[in-house]
Amino acid sequence: MSDRADHFEGVDPSWYALLTGKLPLLRKGRRLFRIISPYLADRCRLCYAPFTGVAAPIARWMGRGPWQRNPHYCDQCEQYFRDHRGGTEIELAVIYADVRNSTQMTARLSPSQFGALMQRFYLTATKVFVAGDAAIDKMMGDGVIGICFPELAETDYRQRAVNCGIELLRATGHGSEADPWLSIGVSVHAGKAFVGSLGAEGGSYEFAALGETMNIGARLVSAAGPGEIVFSDAVWAQVGTEIATESRTLALKGVDQPFQVHVGHITPA
Repeated sequence: MSDRADHFEGVDPSWYALLTGKLPLLRKGRRLFRIISPYLADRCRLCYAPFTGVAAPIARWMGRGPWQRNPHYCDQCEQYFRDHRGGTEIELAVIYADVRNSTQMTARLSPSQFGALMQRFYLTATKVFVAGDAAIDKMMGDGVIGICFPELAETDYRQRAVNCGIELLRATGHGSEADPWLSIGVSVHAGKAFVGSLGAEGGSYEFAALGETMNIGARLVSAAGPGEIVFSDAVWAQVGTEIATESRTLALKGVDQPFQVHVGHITPA
């Protein structure tokens, strides 16, 4: 596939190989970094460049320090996103989290106070997603989106997404005896989406995930009340007994058939 923006062809096999760890150059780099730092857990999830330990300075010298957007990936792997317009269709799991009652908060808080609260939310979500091996897709307005790709960690990508959603509720104070410091709703869904780099050649780009799976995830989070997490059937098998759930049937915009979901509430320990 040509890298020219005016010859964008969409699906590119090299993107699939990248996101599943099968790109030949990526595999060579993994073998090298396994040799120089065989037991290190804190490394790039794509190329295995070490971020800590005695080999970390070598990785940084090679331009493989942690990527700011998600420090479980390195700057050089992010450079691939910059240089290769295109993408792939891939199975993934997505976590949506939206702030509830943000209009009321902006009415009672000063702009700087509301900004500080949202900054705390973004930092909290980043910490939860990074710890759960989820890439941060977007931070926009009063919401965040995280994505879990298959085959880039030892645990199932759907399980990682479920864990991230539950942990984000806990991290914002839900499930405790006291009121949460920020009221949010969460959804977790899985399916096939287009993932890739979109934008003008040589200019700014957007690392994006697109398609029905993403749209359904967004509609599910809009159905989540304060402190609720909505699981689709696609991830329901990964939800354990630690969270109480109830089944609901939703009518989603753009979806012809009734949509079965499972709504969870974190109870105080």
